[in-house]
Amino acid sequence: MKTFLFHGYPGSGKDTQVNLLVERYGFENIGTGEMIRYMYKHGDIQAIRANEESQKGHLVPNEIIYSMLNRYILNFNPEKNWAFVSVVREKGQISLFDDLLNTTGRKLDSFIHFTLTPEISIERISLRSICPHCDETYHDKYKAEKVKGYCDRCGSKLTKRGDDSKEKVLVRHKEYERTIVPILDEYRKRDLLIEIDATPGIEEIHRVLVERLGL
Repeated sequence: MKTFLFHGYPGSGKDTQVNLLVERYGFENIGTGEMIRYMYKHGDIQAIRANEESQKGHLVPNEIIYSMLNRYILNFNPEKNWAFVSVVREKGQISLFDDLLNTTGRKLDSFIHFTLTPEISIERISLRSICPHCDETYHDKYKAEKVKGYCDRCGSKLTKRGDDSKEKVLVRHKEYERTIVPILDEYRKRDLLIEIDATPGIEEIHRVLVERLGL
């Protein structure tokens, strides 16, 4: 079974693409946001601390994230392809992710990076809504919900992210550029990097993605 790691600029649609892989190819979707919510609901002490740090706007320490992730992955089917989403956000997490894969007997097949310009990122994000309950994302132009303002998956009322303003998106882009370069350098060195232009529509991006992954 194959293992892929996905990352991309704000508004690049990486979550949408991974969800399509889940629906059409039976992938397991593994991300830290859903992990924290799941383990928080189950009373996990580290998840409670992680949630508190996030609410304060602080980064959750790497050792907490990966301690949780090593336990969280036990929930996923080892006989399926795995898609990790943004679990390596800075260079120091690369070795932690390597160790995690080693414990499962898996190897990373590709690091998929979705690229996008700041201008298109801002345009997309301004039309984006998110479900606060299940994290499903919607877009007025590319992926509108069936009932305006409500999540197709769980029926919760959609909201806008607090950091989706133009000014904050630009700040996020600068921070992303700072942290992504050494990550790209490392996976390029390992010959695992796949870069995909996230400018086209969802189906065109997905067609290219499926082709590049050899599915």
